[in-house]
Amino acid sequence: MNFNVFNNWAVWGVIDDDDDEQKSSSKQEKEQQQQPKQIESEKNKETTIIVPDIEMKDEALQVTTKKEEDILKETNDKILEIVLGSDDEDSNKPIDWVAEMDKKENDIKEEIKEEMNMDKEIEQPKNPFIEPKCVNPEKTLHVSIIKRRSMPLIDYLCQLRNCVLKEMHVLFYNIDARREIIHHLQNFVHLRTSHLPTSRNFNVRCNDLTVQSACNIPAMGGYLGITVRGYYYVKHNIKLRHPYLPCVIEFGGGHHRSYYPLEVLCVSEKNKQMKGF
Repeated sequence: MNFNVFNNWAVWGVIDDDDDEQKSSSKQEKEQQQQPKQIESEKNKETTIIVPDIEMKDEALQVTTKKEEDILKETNDKILEIVLGSDDEDSNKPIDWVAEMDKKENDIKEEIKEEMNMDKEIEQPKNPFIEPKCVNPEKTLHVSIIKRRSMPLIDYLCQLRNCVLKEMHVLFYNIDARREIIHHLQNFVHLRTSHLPTSRNFNVRCNDLTVQSACNIPAMGGYLGITVRGYYYVKHNIKLRHPYLPCVIEFGGGHHRSYYPLEVLCVSEKNKQMKGF
C-alpha cells in the first residue's frame, strides 16, 4: 500500500480550529473598532446636511421677497402711468406731479363751465302757479291770462289783493274786502271747475262767499252728515290743501246751495284784461 496518499489527505482534509477562532476574534475586534467611527461619520453627515438646508431656505425666502417687491414696484409704476395718462414717449421721463394735478384741476373746471353753459341754454318752463309776489300798491294791477287762458282762483286773488296766501285767511274776515271780491268775481271774470276731467268741468256763478271754512260747512244741505272737505275727499278723492279758506256759494232752485272750495275753481278772462280795483 502507498501511505503517502493518506498523508496528503491529512494535510489537505484537516482544518485547524485554533486558526479559525483567532481570525473570527480579530474580525470582531475590527468591526467593534469601526462601529463608533461609522456612527460619528453618520452624525457628521447629518449635521452637514441640516445646516445647508436652513441656509437654502433663508436664501429662497429672500429671493422670493425681492421678486415680490420688484413686481409691486413695477405694477405701481404702471398704474401711475395709466392714471396720469403718460405717453409711451414720456414713460422714461420723471413725472411732474404738480403739473399733472394742475392739468386735472383745469380739466375739471372746464367741464363744470360747459355744464353751466348747457344748463343756461336749456330754458326751463316756468310754473305759472307759483305763489305770487307782492306788487307795488301804487300802480293799478292788470293780470293778463290770454296766454294761459286760465289760472287757479287762489293765485288770482293773491295777485288781485296784492297779498300772500297766509294773509288770505285774515282778508276774508273783512266785510268790505269780501264785498269787493264778490263784486269782481261776478262782473269781470268767469269761474270754472278744475277738479274734474276737461270734458266734464262746468262754469260756476259766484253769488256769495261762506263765512265758515270748508272744513266746517255741511255738504248737501247737511243730510249726508259730512262737511265740504269730507265730501270732496269721498266723492272726488281730493284732499284739500287749504281747507280753512271759505267756499264760493252758487244758488240753485229753491233753497238749494252748492259750495265750491276756492282751490277747485279756476279763473278765465271775461274781457281782454282783468282789471284790479
